[in-house]
Amino acid sequence: MAIVIDDVGFDESIALEFANLGLPMTFAILPHQRYSLTLATRLRAMGHEVILHLPMQPVGYPGSDPGQGAVTEGLSRDEIRAIVMGDLDGVPGAVGLNNHMGSQATTDPVLMRAVLEVAKERGLFFLDSRTTSATIAYDLAVDMRIPATRRSVFLDDRRERSYIEAQVRSLLERARTEGSALAIGHPDEATLEALKESTGLLRSPDIKMVPASTLADAGNQEAG
Repeated sequence: MAIVIDDVGFDESIALEFANLGLPMTFAILPHQRYSLTLATRLRAMGHEVILHLPMQPVGYPGSDPGQGAVTEGLSRDEIRAIVMGDLDGVPGAVGLNNHMGSQATTDPVLMRAVLEVAKERGLFFLDSRTTSATIAYDLAVDMRIPATRRSVFLDDRRERSYIEAQVRSLLERARTEGSALAIGHPDEATLEALKESTGLLRSPDIKMVPASTLADAGNQEAG
């Protein structure tokens, strides 16, 4: 079972509080933010996995803005490659990437192939955040023989502690019934407090928390 914390890079202190929970976690860091570089280094030094949280075009763009370093439709393959490589340079030590927003981009096979080609060349895994049910990103990554996994549960689509604690229990149940599960949360106080409260459950003897890349490797082996 894996927990990924998205949208890291704006605030240093809360990210470090998550890192100090004593649980192996994966941190998805947005590029070109105030603390992107320092957090990538510090979180890795603390033994946590770091991936690029790649800004990607959502439905409703440009009204809904994914931020600096975004991959959008209409860009050429070379332009997409240059953006993704620049974003990776902004998150040193990233071993994978997942989509930030991307409800439009992850439905576009041409755009996604250009992104995933960079991942393959760099030896990175891909996590489909599944911000839309129409995503083709995970299936395309598997077809391209790239280690890949996908979100099972959003922990905090409602930023309420009781709801998040219930989502943690749902995550555990899915891990037990399906063999593995991956959750995405955010660097929010309610999420932090819910995970603190759930630490005992997350350390259950029949549950093993792992970095997200471990699930990607397993998923790729199953697909192959």
